[in-house]
Amino acid sequence: MNFILKTKAFIRFYTELAFDNKISLVFTLLFPAIYQLLNSRRISISNNNDFIQACIPMIAYIIVATALNGVTLAIISTRNSGYIKAYYYASGSRWAIYLANLFVQLVIVLLENFIFIVSLMLLYRYFSIYLLINLMLMTLISFPFVALEFNCLFLLKIRASDMSILATALMIGLLVLFSISANIPMPDFLKFIIGINPYSFISFILRELLQPDFMVCFSLVLDFVIFSFVGFFGFQFLDLQNRGIKK
Repeated sequence: MNFILKTKAFIRFYTELAFDNKISLVFTLLFPAIYQLLNSRRISISNNNDFIQACIPMIAYIIVATALNGVTLAIISTRNSGYIKAYYYASGSRWAIYLANLFVQLVIVLLENFIFIVSLMLLYRYFSIYLLINLMLMTLISFPFVALEFNCLFLLKIRASDMSILATALMIGLLVLFSISANIPMPDFLKFIIGINPYSFISFILRELLQPDFMVCFSLVLDFVIFSFVGFFGFQFLDLQNRGIKK
């Protein structure tokens, strides 16, 4: 069985798994929707910059949440249930498993963000096809690398329940750091964390799409390299034997 056929087989498996986990899909959109509705009365949008400032945190949250819940935690869940180990020995390729799930979740996050962005444009009565296209391109480009960045969690020897708590803390904590860093100067020891913060990474991609800048492009290329290395190292050394029992 060649690599493409292996990947296609796993795509079917992870598609069925994603449809079985409808609650996760709903909650990924629920928090951003509630947040935007609660803040809609005090937000006035008259141009693209207003829309970006008001909406990019929650659009980025959907990308980060899907990467963590749909890719990282889903891989850990199938590892803990023994599926990945069995499929790995049957197919001989761990990366076919990962890339299949990544592809499925990429399609899902594109649909999620399309629905969410169009809903926001209806809510704020501001429509821009140009902005919609660039936000979708931002999602398409950023999602695989955000998912790869979180592969570092595969190296942690903690229980699945603890991993879920950690993932939630990361989603909220990094979002808060992104929001704070956009408004006030940050100390030097936090600048590196801000540089690899997935929320900042996502916003930089949008900035580069809308208004190309050499320094932003250089920073993004550096992030691409770092995230790719972390992603390869994290998944390549994922312990297939550990089924969430070890601490």
